[in-house]
Amino acid sequence: MNLTITGRNFEVSDSIREYAEKKLSKLTKYFHQLIDMHVWLLIERQDHIAEITINGDGVQFYAKEKAGDMYSSIDLLLDKIEQQIVRYKERHSGHKVTPLSELEDIATFTVKGEQSSITVRQVSNKPVDEKEAYLQMKLDGSDFTLFKKGEKSIKDSVDYMNKNYAAIYKDGNEYTMVEIPFEMIQENSFNPSKFNEYTLEIKNDSSVNPDIKFKKKKSCNVKMMAVNEAVIEITKNNTPFIVFFNTETNYLNIIYKHGKNLELLVPAF
Repeated sequence: MNLTITGRNFEVSDSIREYAEKKLSKLTKYFHQLIDMHVWLLIERQDHIAEITINGDGVQFYAKEKAGDMYSSIDLLLDKIEQQIVRYKERHSGHKVTPLSELEDIATFTVKGEQSSITVRQVSNKPVDEKEAYLQMKLDGSDFTLFKKGEKSIKDSVDYMNKNYAAIYKDGNEYTMVEIPFEMIQENSFNPSKFNEYTLEIKNDSSVNPDIKFKKKKSCNVKMMAVNEAVIEITKNNTPFIVFFNTETNYLNIIYKHGKNLELLVPAF
């Protein structure tokens, strides 16, 4: 593997270099012909930043992450670039690619007297803002995303920071974002019709810095369902995904079709 690790105004220690090499070497399994990997490590103010460019199989992949220490930024970088590679490989190969780091569980439900299995996938617990979530969704080639955005809104509430997940999804020709209001999380009392729902008014759909306005709607159309009810709903209706409020966990979930199988996006616990 041709891996180059460079520090920008930052001296790369042997331990960090070995850590990065060990982590990133796992990505080689995704490529038939891996040309090279270039990693840049730098510090800006108090942020430890890691960037990577990968050239392989005729495609270039790029990702950038930051954290409070360099080891964490490398971990986050690996997660992000791996997601990009997996999405690309799945779209172009037509079959499922299983990420090395992906947390996965199989849940079984009884639907109309028959056993039905669904793959449960946890999303990243790293908080991101709405624009970043939208950009990542577009980059992944998906019509929906579930993401953690808590600390961007209310920094003095650890409880809200840990529980505030939002969903962005394509709704006809528009994009919609839905999130649970702080007061409902605080009181542990939920009414989906009064969740915060926004229409995304996209003035400039730039792949780097899109101009997006979030216009709040008067009401929210997200349904309250248990997972087995969501399985019945998506099986009965010809729809690729459903965003719903899980009455068993009090979190937003997304159930979706992946080929002939069903998968469920849930928050990281």
